Amino acid sequence: MAITLTAQERTVKGKKVKTLRREGIVPAEIYGQGGDNISIQVTEKDLKAAIKEAGTTKLISVDVEGKTTDVLLKEVIRSLDRKSIVHADLYSVNENVKVKSIVPVKVTGESQLVVGGGVMVLGASSVEVLCLPKAIPSQLTVDATQLVSFSDILSAGSIEADEGIEIISNPKLMIAYVSQTRATREAAAAAKAE
Repeated sequence: MAITLTAQERTVKGKKVKTLRREGIVPAEIYGQGGDNISIQVTEKDLKAAIKEAGTTKLISVDVEGKTTDVLLKEVIRSLDRKSIVHADLYSVNENVKVKSIVPVKVTGESQLVVGGGVMVLGASSVEVLCLPKAIPSQLTVDATQLVSFSDILSAGSIEADEGIEIISNPKLMIAYVSQTRATREAAAAAKAE
């Protein structure tokens, strides 16, 4: 189901946007592959709902007075108390042109090293991908059962992505590894002594 957001073109600019925010309206900017930047305003309630549903990986269809533009959420600036949205940047996309996007990574499965007393250490929780806008995955997964030695590391290069999705983060970017504990070191030393 498409995520839609209704907005109006914004004529209020500069310091005067404070009056909009007091009325529960967020100033935003659409920029990117569609041509000229468009200054818009949207109700904070509608924007928060769209952000919650879309995150950074799903397209939002923004209707600005009858003209629809597909966008990705690029940046949300929040107030100091993090309760309200001060501004949003939306990136206009062309469905036939690849875009860069940040996609969350989830570690699945359980390594036998963890079962044996090791501790899973998590690194980066997301990677950057390049693909067509409609192909952006909501998340990528990497299998922890591949960790069979304490020297093994799950990296961005370990992630298997669908065809057409290129992971452009550094392949050595650490996603997870299993750390030895005193108990696992003692067990290894005892096994060696035997």
